[in-house]
Amino acid sequence: MKTDIAYAKALHAHETALRSIQITDADSLCAYLKGFWEFIYNYKMINCVYDIYGDDIEVFRENGFVLRGIPAVEQDVLRMCAAFPDLQIHIATIFAAPKGEDAYQVWMRYYLTGTNTGPSIYGPPTGLKLEQEKSLNICSYQVARIDGEWLIVSEKMGRCSDHIRAVCTGDTSFSSLKL
Repeated sequence: MKTDIAYAKALHAHETALRSIQITDADSLCAYLKGFWEFIYNYKMINCVYDIYGDDIEVFRENGFVLRGIPAVEQDVLRMCAAFPDLQIHIATIFAAPKGEDAYQVWMRYYLTGTNTGPSIYGPPTGLKLEQEKSLNICSYQVARIDGEWLIVSEKMGRCSDHIRAVCTGDTSFSSLKL
């Protein structure tokens, strides 16, 4: 019981610190966004996607796949966390450039790690691992201040979908990656 209370207090402290970041420039915006991405994936605080995305978000993914609206983004994150309950995001690089007074263009390079111990869209778990050096992901997104909040309003993402599929199926025939 003590461990649960300590964990809840730690999560609350983390969230309080994250929400107290004052966005005044590109660096503080990147710290804010990096903190939220880690909170969402590493601590499984999935609902926080509502804190960083604009209502009309469109996420353009690899192979022409598009997520429309925050619920679609939330479902995508939930599917990844269900397939990889120990999923972790490792943000290697994040930087931003201003686009006028109330907007930024942000670029982020990150890796995902985790073990496929849960079911995925590809079927039952394989027990195979997402390896950091094989799971490079990149994204570019536009962030705008809307009603006093900084929100992602458009995103283009390239996810390591071939590696994820290989890990979730054990089939590397569509990928040059070795498991």
